[in-house]
Amino acid sequence: MFKVAYSKYKNVTPSLIKKEQNLSGVSTNRLSNTIGSLINCSLDHITFTFDSASGGSLCTIKHDDLLKRATFNNEMFCVVHAHSAPITDIQYNTFNQSIVATCALDSVIKLWSVSEEPESAMCKMDPLASIPISENRSDCVQWNPNVDGIFVSSSLNTVYLWDVNEGQASNVQTICPHTEAIQGLCWKKDGSLICTAAKDKSMCITDPRNTNTNQNLKIQNSKTSNKDTKVVWLGTSDCIMTSVYTPSFTREIHLWDIRNTSEPVHESSIDSGNNVLNPYYDHDTSALFLVGKAETNIKYGEVFLNNSWSFTHNSSQHIDDQIKAACLLPKYGLNLMKCEIDRMILLTRNSVYPLPYIAPRNDKSSFHQNLYPDTFNVYKPGCTKTEWLEGKNSDALKAPLNLTSQKNFGKNEEKSQSNSLASVDSPSVQPAKNSDPVVSVLVPSINQQSVQIAPSSTDNNKIDKPDTTQIEDASSDKENNQKKPENVVIRSAVNQSLQPNPKPLTPLAAQSRSSKVKSVFYQSKFKYINGKTANKNEHITNIRGLSSMWSAESNGFQINTRHAAFFVSGNSGQIGVVQLNKVGRLDDSVNNTIVNKVKCSDFQWDLFDENTLAAACDDCTIKIWTIPEDGLDKSLDEPELSLTGHADRVSSIKFHPYAKNVLASASYDKSIKIWNIDACQAMITLQHHPDFIFNFNWSPCGTKLATICKDGYIRIFSPLQSDQPILESKCGPRKDAKAARIEWVLHGRGLFVSGFGSGNLRQIFLFDSETLTELNSEDINHSPSLLIPYIDQDINVVYLYAKGEETIILYEIQEDEPYFQVLTPFKPDGSHLAIGFLPKITCDVKSAEIAKSFRLTKDNRIEPMSFTVPRVKLSFFQDDIFPDTIDRCEAYLSADDWFSGIQMQLNYINLQPQGMQRLSEMNAVDKGNQASRQKDMIKKVETKNGKQNGHTALNLNENDGNMITAMLQRASLFHQNKSDDDDDEDDDNSGWD
Repeated sequence: MFKVAYSKYKNVTPSLIKKEQNLSGVSTNRLSNTIGSLINCSLDHITFTFDSASGGSLCTIKHDDLLKRATFNNEMFCVVHAHSAPITDIQYNTFNQSIVATCALDSVIKLWSVSEEPESAMCKMDPLASIPISENRSDCVQWNPNVDGIFVSSSLNTVYLWDVNEGQASNVQTICPHTEAIQGLCWKKDGSLICTAAKDKSMCITDPRNTNTNQNLKIQNSKTSNKDTKVVWLGTSDCIMTSVYTPSFTREIHLWDIRNTSEPVHESSIDSGNNVLNPYYDHDTSALFLVGKAETNIKYGEVFLNNSWSFTHNSSQHIDDQIKAACLLPKYGLNLMKCEIDRMILLTRNSVYPLPYIAPRNDKSSFHQNLYPDTFNVYKPGCTKTEWLEGKNSDALKAPLNLTSQKNFGKNEEKSQSNSLASVDSPSVQPAKNSDPVVSVLVPSINQQSVQIAPSSTDNNKIDKPDTTQIEDASSDKENNQKKPENVVIRSAVNQSLQPNPKPLTPLAAQSRSSKVKSVFYQSKFKYINGKTANKNEHITNIRGLSSMWSAESNGFQINTRHAAFFVSGNSGQIGVVQLNKVGRLDDSVNNTIVNKVKCSDFQWDLFDENTLAAACDDCTIKIWTIPEDGLDKSLDEPELSLTGHADRVSSIKFHPYAKNVLASASYDKSIKIWNIDACQAMITLQHHPDFIFNFNWSPCGTKLATICKDGYIRIFSPLQSDQPILESKCGPRKDAKAARIEWVLHGRGLFVSGFGSGNLRQIFLFDSETLTELNSEDINHSPSLLIPYIDQDINVVYLYAKGEETIILYEIQEDEPYFQVLTPFKPDGSHLAIGFLPKITCDVKSAEIAKSFRLTKDNRIEPMSFTVPRVKLSFFQDDIFPDTIDRCEAYLSADDWFSGIQMQLNYINLQPQGMQRLSEMNAVDKGNQASRQKDMIKKVETKNGKQNGHTALNLNENDGNMITAMLQRASLFHQNKSDDDDDEDDDNSGWD
């Protein structure tokens, strides 16, 4: 029975990039059809041809240029007039990524050296050699994949073998394997043979060193038409693949066994079309990409060479523009952490842009070694040129493809431009085999390295870093650079002697690359956060007149420990207020609200007075309301005071995190005002925004404001120092996006942004707040609703929700790459309108509850929600997930003091309940006891062995020691469970006394 082969690459899908991330303005309409490639790339550069007066011009760009939203311009990029006739092929050297060979219809082959200008960011192409051909044209060039400095070229029906030595090329051999023009040319991966396909409907397998054409293997293929036949040798196997155009106008893939050439081993019909499909084969994963010239579809499939050779067509991808040519990026240039299997570089009718193919994986924070078999080595050729020219053949070498080898390749490439790379820095290599490659074994060594550099502190959230430059957001004092900030006072509710001091913060960009290795295999302690909604008898139901119509600048729902506020339908800007402790069904006859008399855009509770609510209104005012202790017994229509000063309606407001009666407001007049509520006056106005302000937020130290504007800029202000931004950069969501949010993370060292890309693509970004450089970005999904973030500043967990949706997306933001750690999402029953979170001090620490919130749903109810971390030993205080939190019960400064520039002292609260032992202390005791028991057990076993054998005690090997350790751990666990059972039994028996 036929069995379908399983492949981990079956569901690989392309990830379409944004239109802004390509090189536009490239004209290729007049490029003719050739048997070679009109675009090719190395790890650092992309070289392609384009329409010009002679057709022989080249352009070389860097891969980074595709991400700069650039437009093609002869003055901005490296453009050379390479040939006097249209170019027919471009090929980079396998072992020297700075050498590229080109050929054209002017019957000249040229070698170029590609480098970068030291004075500018532009590339530079210098000619190395010019090789004239006796024929009237040169069709293609192919470098030997296993020998450096050897390549072949074809001209009509002739194949030339060339030896490149010190910039000079000499003709070693000339053969004529066909009677008509050659249409396809390829090497076997070990560099011993070449295969050619010609217009005479035949293929020829030749050793280019051999002049005796009678020894060539001829293969006749009568099923092809007069159109081109493309040929690819599949690795080091005996299989050759051809892409043909049949007389019945169908395009097919044929697999040939060179040991039996009577007919193809496998034939697969793809579709019908006007041109033959160009194959691009991945020799590591056996992935095959098929692209037709001037077409808009890319077909992806796999070639199976295990038991029965076959080809499987997996998927097709539509491209908006006609494809003129394509190439595959070398393996060491892939983004391994994003499970990128291959990346095609497409030359279309108007642009150049990459198309990555991604293997879908749930865990995007770890490196999936099983996706990346050993790749053909580009460090060292498998055979020297001298031995190869003498007729010797060698197996192609393979090297591991992982994060370490990828990093080492970059170092070796910088050290030498030749093929002689340092053997110390390069990974181990082994001969390639026809069987499936063995998965690399370097991952355990990386894991071991990550364990060695992991912090030894009991608090995993606080990582010791070198005391280098310290940014101002790490503390309120700009000039403080000591181990413990002078302006921070630690106050512990319990066990003050055990209170850890806060560690100094260093900029993200200043961290070393070596410290980031550990995060590749980092397993978040919050990965399996468990969300849960309370029972229905704890819900607040029957909320009448609930409105779901508010702008994206407002959350539409605000809570504190006493009250919950929400929008009520109507044109008078009504805000409903309910008490959270009065659960159950609300009375139908009572609907008391706050009446602003004009439409309200946003509102927020005072952080230090739970009965004070500020509302931003469309009449350019901010109204301050006072709610009675027992809630609204009647509707309120007269505020305590009104703040006036904006020239247009107010869009959003934020209270200062530490100063009493300090409020910031953003308006449609493109300004931000900072108010002294005590004086009813705007003390500071920030007017540097040319467009509408989407969102702003106070920094954790309370001295800075970060804003994100519709013009695509992020700006950071220090309002007490200047009304001009101290830092601004065009980054993050695209310009003219409809909404965005910005939050400070990592104790002020990072900025988290939620926004939109093109086509309602929801994205999140992380920026370094020191330089506004983008550290990472993630594409979430397509939806018109903005993802609203809530940041747990203590543990750097982000909760993302959107109005009208059901799922709550969770991430952990860490200090090292990849920065975003995906956590388990939570999907409660029914969709929500908004979510509000309570302070950390309200959480039930004993049950490992890290967040408590309330959810406003579409069915007019407010539901309590709880987020806990699954833990076994809940009888201990989980100090690794409950670091000290800032005391926000009272204000630190008055409004006058803050505007005067007085520095504040932050107090931290230890969340450890009385009578609970720290988990870290218990683990330390257990490790000590376990080590002692292990030593005693080893001594007993050694003594016993010595007595039985009549000689001195034997030393145990490592396996015996590990076995004894495992036995002791099981015994310890049994003893602990037995003790817990005894305690439970005592508790049960106590009820009978």
